[in-house]
Amino acid sequence: MTERHNGTKSDNVRPQHRRQFLKLAGIGSVAALAGCLAEDSPGDAEEGDWEPSQTIRNIIPYDQGGGTDVYARGINESLIDATGQSVQVDNIPGAGGLNGFGDLMGSEPDGHTILGTATPLEVAPQLLDDPGFDQRDAEGVCVFGESAWILVVNEEYEGEVETFDDVIEMHNSGEWDTIGIQEPGSSQDVIVLLAQYGEDEFEEYDWQWSERVQYTGTGPVAEAVASGEVPCGIGTDAGTASVTETGAIYPVVSFLSGGTEVYPDIPSVTDEGYPEMDFVGGLSRGVYAPPETPDDRTQWLSDAYAEAVEDDRTQEWSDNTGNPVFHEGPEAADELLDDAFESYEEFEVVELVEANS
Repeated sequence: MTERHNGTKSDNVRPQHRRQFLKLAGIGSVAALAGCLAEDSPGDAEEGDWEPSQTIRNIIPYDQGGGTDVYARGINESLIDATGQSVQVDNIPGAGGLNGFGDLMGSEPDGHTILGTATPLEVAPQLLDDPGFDQRDAEGVCVFGESAWILVVNEEYEGEVETFDDVIEMHNSGEWDTIGIQEPGSSQDVIVLLAQYGEDEFEEYDWQWSERVQYTGTGPVAEAVASGEVPCGIGTDAGTASVTETGAIYPVVSFLSGGTEVYPDIPSVTDEGYPEMDFVGGLSRGVYAPPETPDDRTQWLSDAYAEAVEDDRTQEWSDNTGNPVFHEGPEAADELLDDAFESYEEFEVVELVEANS
């Protein structure tokens, strides 16, 4: 029986198992906070002159308790000190993250509104149903964390269901019918579709679940598994950790081949002998500003995140939870979205979802 507990990490080092679509620049150095307060309108301030003059609104396009929310709140105290302003976490769930993105795209590009992503989670929803905007038009601020998708099981089955093979057998035998995921096109949806309908190397999974029960985020998925509404579900390591600590659910496997620092003792699907699906098995914590936000403002915000990441409180949070933190700047955030869209097109994700919805 695999021992399960939340792990800690000894060093603040970015994990080396970056997903296939990430070809990001190196870790950014911490930069000094810039300039003194300027009252100019967007685009008028000279580089280095701007800093925020009011509360910063941080849109989280998922429910409270999910991984994106956990990351935002985990760094929030340090970010408040780094920016010198209040930072309001504003949860706007729904539409696979696009409700929050839509709010961002219509916000003033003045440096006082940002959004945290779980890329590539928001990619397929945009490709499946045109929301009237392209998230790639948002201005990149930084990338500051990453997570893995984890399969969790209700405590009732502990001792009986211990491995990924056990979960697959429960579904293939007909004892289990359902699995909890997010909306159509979400990373969890793509994972289970690849595992049942995927061709070529993905055929090795042969995971014959019957019904995908869909929720708005990892928080609701974890709660549904804990309550027994579904026997198992897929959520981020960051978002499921608080529920696993209660003993109501337990983790079985990571869909990211490099595993997870949050649950260092569980295997990955590749450890279990299955093909890797890293392009969708993990996600990155990106931060974006509205389109046309001036470069000096996105860079200032990026520098503030760099300072917040290095803050002792963030480091302690990272060590205690296993959630990795690092800092990569605006260019890396822009590349993150571009590479995610390219990977989804390469693996024909939209066609897979449309054919099996």
